[in-house]
Amino acid sequence: SVMDWKDTTTSEPYDIPGVTPEQLELIIGGEACMWGEYVDNTNILSRTFPRATAVAERLWSSQKQRNTGDMQFRLDKHRCSMCARDIPAETIILRSYCPFEFSGYDMN
Repeated sequence: SVMDWKDTTTSEPYDIPGVTPEQLELIIGGEACMWGEYVDNTNILSRTFPRATAVAERLWSSQKQRNTGDMQFRLDKHRCSMCARDIPAETIILRSYCPFEFSGYDMN
């Protein structure tokens, strides 16, 4: 579902069983993967975003940051900037408006 980005706000990327605090200090980044039975060249970008954006926000935000409302606003705003660059990012909220949403599509 499109709302699965919310799962990232409850996850803690640094809560790794068996890893010491010293080892955690060595972590310098993370990654978001996309795979699935229904993903191909026609929908990989729209499926990847905003999910990868949500993962990035979780990785680089404070561990105490868990407010999905604030995150939803930022992700929606970022999605619109991606649409302005002709990246067909999937919407994360049902009643979202972005003036660039259809800029990459010829409606004639």
